[in-house]
Amino acid sequence: MNFFAENLQVFKKVCLPIFALVVLSSNIDQYLNLHIENALRDPNGAQQQVYWLGFLSIISSVVFPVLLITVALYALNTLTGWTQTLGEFMEKNLNQVFIETLRSWGKTLLWSLLLILPGIWKYIEYSLVPLVVTSSKSYEEGKEDALKRSAQIVRKNWFKILAVFVFFHLFVPVTLSALFDAYRLIWKTPMASLLLSALDTYLLILSTQILFNIFRSEVRKHDAHV
Repeated sequence: MNFFAENLQVFKKVCLPIFALVVLSSNIDQYLNLHIENALRDPNGAQQQVYWLGFLSIISSVVFPVLLITVALYALNTLTGWTQTLGEFMEKNLNQVFIETLRSWGKTLLWSLLLILPGIWKYIEYSLVPLVVTSSKSYEEGKEDALKRSAQIVRKNWFKILAVFVFFHLFVPVTLSALFDAYRLIWKTPMASLLLSALDTYLLILSTQILFNIFRSEVRKHDAHV
């Protein structure tokens, strides 16, 4: 099956749940950011409110990315012959994806406290952690560490993965934010907001599929030498 046929199959399988999560997460972030800005401008002071809104924003920035990548990986794993339902896949993997993702973010933060660039590189090195958790038999059998395996694969394919991150996580978001950020609020511009969320949905599926194909290629090479 070629790349575009796989992409269409994945899109049809999970576009609705991912779209719903994107709409929800985007508008929650916009809502929290607006209220944080208003609280900071409050002349009477709203320090406690800022803390709570900031805390909710952090929770949102942790929960939704993990949910989105896990749902996308469910569809990608079905391409390899898995027959689990989305509910079964999430029940089996979601908790572990959260744990390993928090581990990777903790180590990335430690590196970032030393120097910014090493922290960014560590973030990229650990970008395949959810793929290892959900798609590696060796990890499932307890034979490999998710962070180390992710870093190994990234180092072998650093140019491809760096290109994916520069395009999908830097260039596209900055461009969309500069041009269309004012249209993100669904209660102000519903049609524009939904269209932007649909675009975000497709870009997420596309970028995850590219990373998954790189990961799958490395797994095949590894299995061929075992």
